[in-house]
Amino acid sequence: MKNRTVISFTALFILSSLSIAQNATQTLETSIKQALERGSEIANSRASLETAQADLRVKKSDPTTLAAQLLSANQSVDLEEVRFSSKRIEVLGNVSNAYFNLFEAQENIEVLQAQLALDVRNLDVAQAKLAQKNGTDLDVRKAQNTVASSKQNLANAMAQLPTLSNKLEVLIGLNLKGDLRVANPPKFAELKFDLAALEAGLEKNVISVLQAAQSVDTQELNVRLADNDYTAANILRDAKTNLETARRNFETSKKNAITNLRDAARNVNNSLETVKLRSVDLQNDADGLKQDQQRFKNGTISRVTLQQSEVSAKRSEYNLATAQNTYFKSINSLSSAAGIDVSKMLEKVGDAK
Repeated sequence: MKNRTVISFTALFILSSLSIAQNATQTLETSIKQALERGSEIANSRASLETAQADLRVKKSDPTTLAAQLLSANQSVDLEEVRFSSKRIEVLGNVSNAYFNLFEAQENIEVLQAQLALDVRNLDVAQAKLAQKNGTDLDVRKAQNTVASSKQNLANAMAQLPTLSNKLEVLIGLNLKGDLRVANPPKFAELKFDLAALEAGLEKNVISVLQAAQSVDTQELNVRLADNDYTAANILRDAKTNLETARRNFETSKKNAITNLRDAARNVNNSLETVKLRSVDLQNDADGLKQDQQRFKNGTISRVTLQQSEVSAKRSEYNLATAQNTYFKSINSLSSAAGIDVSKMLEKVGDAK
């Protein structure tokens, strides 16, 4: 988390902290691409789509294909296309979350190491004061307990790394070595999206809404096929009843999807506000550190006080990094709710449809 540039409110770039992951080769883009290329679920979904497309071609070329059969074949292709797109978005979200969790764990270790170093220095001070009869044995015991607690926190954090590494390794098809190190997440600008446009696309992009819309189309066809002189009246009546039911179900499904989408959009905005707040915290701590560095140079504060300021700045960097990652995650949740990759990350990694 060294040399981080503080966020500017005029251009609000989503910045990544530079840390112990600087020398890593595993990037987020590479991880996503590997998961898309190697994932069995993606391969299965693509195969289902190709099967549906082949079936549609056969039915279109067969002059004996009935209207209901052709509609069903067309609907199957549309549905498998949306399922395939949704699966890619799901993979994007799963890989990103695992990546960010591992990245944050790596960053947290730096913070905990700095905290431990500060606690050790405080223990040294407490022991020195005791030796000079300017402190008490209780002060030393408290400092020793603080050091022990910080050591345990650091050990716990380091113990989590192999598990978090394994979770990402599973998703991207690597052997479970537990030693994967990830690089800084990519820098993103504030995401701009048109909520009204996303809502308008729910019917063709979200599986549940598409299925409900297809049910309406199917029932409308049944009504047309039954509305004649050679079909029993009760069949037409039942078809009309089914159509009304399908229309109500469609409206309910669409309302639910709109609610989910708006909630996801609200989370994106809330996450962005948190990033702004954490950037202010970092700026304040960075300014405070600069002042303390000068004060230490002038001899007006102790090395321990300066070190406390350094730890505070480092913790603020970590808090900003986690806020940024939460923002990334909220974007992925928005993509899932909208049924399209709002972040354009899939397009960036060159995912082939």
